Amino acid sequence: MRPTRFGFKGLLFYLAMSGAFLASPYSNLFFLLIAFLTLHWALGLFWTLRNLSGVSAELAPIEPAPAGAGQLVRARLHAPRRARFELAVELELEPALDGRRRLRARADVAHGDVEVAIGVPPLPRGIHRLSRACVASSYPFGLFVARRPIAADGANGELVVFPAPVETAAARSGADALSEILGQGGGAAGAVQPAGLRDHRDGDEPRAVHWRASARRGALVVKEWEGGVGQGLELVLDRRCDSEALEQALSIVSAVALLARESKEVLAVHSQGLDATFGAEQRPWRELLRFLAGAEVLDTLGPAPPPVSPAVTRLPAVSRAG
Repeated sequence: MRPTRFGFKGLLFYLAMSGAFLASPYSNLFFLLIAFLTLHWALGLFWTLRNLSGVSAELAPIEPAPAGAGQLVRARLHAPRRARFELAVELELEPALDGRRRLRARADVAHGDVEVAIGVPPLPRGIHRLSRACVASSYPFGLFVARRPIAADGANGELVVFPAPVETAAARSGADALSEILGQGGGAAGAVQPAGLRDHRDGDEPRAVHWRASARRGALVVKEWEGGVGQGLELVLDRRCDSEALEQALSIVSAVALLARESKEVLAVHSQGLDATFGAEQRPWRELLRFLAGAEVLDTLGPAPPPVSPAVTRLPAVSRAG
């Protein structure tokens, strides 16, 4: 509990009136004014504490977002028994964001629960932690502000900003989109090749149909892709390169990860500090996006990624390793 900026101004006025009461012959008038101000301050203090009494709040897990896009931090407020007014959820980031240290959203709670969303402006790639989260009230007069901390740890207390994925042309099938994405890595697209033909199944895209083979067989057949969507993906990310090459490689991995997640496929990524498979019944996608958000350039004499088959796609396409 502390006075607000408006409260500090009110306190200066209160002190001025107290000085006038002692120095002026019109003591009765100033006495009535000081008595009114004292009652006003006492009621403000009591009402502010009462408005926050019994209120609890919790942050929802914050979903990762690509660099250049804003994020929403959601919080749920719970106020039992009676209505509460002008409750605010406040977040603080370190360092300050665009000169603003505190982000906030207000809500009135009639009874039960209410959810509020705080918009966070676009952030650069990285893992940005909340230095503080709290629910606050300065109702009704704005003289005092009372705050109660909100637990902000783990996925609830960090904003994961992963590299913006490379763009692909619209209206492409999964394998075509993957080939285009990896092709932006400078020759890596050669790892996505037709591996054979199989009978058509419900849900296969028309683009995947091999029309000539279907005409010969008298039944629809589709192309299967080696290393493409439908077979699982595997990438090697070697961070022993310059910063520009790493950022391009991270953007490609981000795009592949989002494509695999959307297609409900698995993706194996091998890099310094990471050797795991992500997707259904594997490690969560958030873990991969968090790794990409915090990935840094390594020295050219540093350790190599985990050993894998030479056929696995490697990024960057041309390593700067010594």
